[in-house]
Amino acid sequence: MSAVPVPCVAGGDDRDPAVATTSTYDRLARDYAARNAEVSDGLAVWRSGFLGLLPAAGLVADLGCGPGRDLAVFTHAGVAAVGVDLSEQMLRLAQAAGGRTVTGDIRRPPLRPAVFHGLWSSAALLHVPRPEVAGTLRAWRSLLRDGGVLSLSTSLGDREGWEAAPCRSDYPPSVPLRRWFVHHDRDELLNLIAQAGFALRTVQKEPRRMTWLQVRAVAA
Repeated sequence: MSAVPVPCVAGGDDRDPAVATTSTYDRLARDYAARNAEVSDGLAVWRSGFLGLLPAAGLVADLGCGPGRDLAVFTHAGVAAVGVDLSEQMLRLAQAAGGRTVTGDIRRPPLRPAVFHGLWSSAALLHVPRPEVAGTLRAWRSLLRDGGVLSLSTSLGDREGWEAAPCRSDYPPSVPLRRWFVHHDRDELLNLIAQAGFALRTVQKEPRRMTWLQVRAVAA
């Protein structure tokens, strides 16, 4: 699919879609955390399977950690985990839940290379503009030790563009409550993951409100 021109949000905002989406998450952080506090049975099993592949005291990065729901699970399980997100309001919630965090763009995570045993990313890659996905995956590979595990959940489809964020009705009209979504073709995304230096191990779908692709891969 060809690159999509970077749009502007209301008020002359010329930031790229991933950064502009952060403004929405800053505004909706508490609502988002409440809406997503519980996970599906399938995601809970997927998360437990990821934990089971990590060494004792393994080092994990949660890329796009949001309010820290999964980060808290990793921390309580005894994993040395750090969450990365651009939304300061989301990170405040993650810290309040006991998570260690760093402010950063998941396209270029501000983390030491080649030290992590695992990378977890749930519902975050879908905000990365399509032309930047390949580079993002390469940046993720650089963080992992050889043999480290990537566990990725993202949405399937072929659309890229703005989608309205679910929210309360009392936000002022001046707040652009939109998020940039990139839904992926299964085979195209798997090919990008392999090209980034990963060996695929598990690929499965989980239908929820959207159809999710769950990929587990090892740094080759």
